Amino acid sequence: MELNPVVNPSPNHSEEPYSSFSTRSKRWIAIAASIAATFSGLSSFIYYPALNPLATDLHTSIELINLTITSYLIVSGFAPSIIGDLADRTGRRPLYLVAFTVYFAANMGLALQDSYAALLVLRMLQSAGSSGEFVGKDLRGACQAKRR
Repeated sequence: MELNPVVNPSPNHSEEPYSSFSTRSKRWIAIAASIAATFSGLSSFIYYPALNPLATDLHTSIELINLTITSYLIVSGFAPSIIGDLADRTGRRPLYLVAFTVYFAANMGLALQDSYAALLVLRMLQSAGSSGEFVGKDLRGACQAKRR
């Protein structure tokens, strides 16, 4: 007695997921999303060696500079849930582009800032932008859809 009989699908109905993207396009999407996903980690950890020079340049204490790390981590904790909900309503691609633009603008601002308040606000924007890039991490869902 066979408990799990093998069911052969009919030859007319394919079980392969349908995609409007070519194999080459899917590879480029995967590469672009993988590169973008590294930004969050780079933005967080590359900052640590600059803590003392930042405190000196901005004439502030190490404790206040450490507050920028705390604010970065807090924003990176709740930003994906907000951006993810918005992505479900409006689509991933527009929010992915907005998040990348916010991240890029925050990095440009950080390079040009000269006050502690600007550093704190721009680090939070940087965190929100880099956390929003994880909206595009579900490449399978973005590249494939079941044929109806």
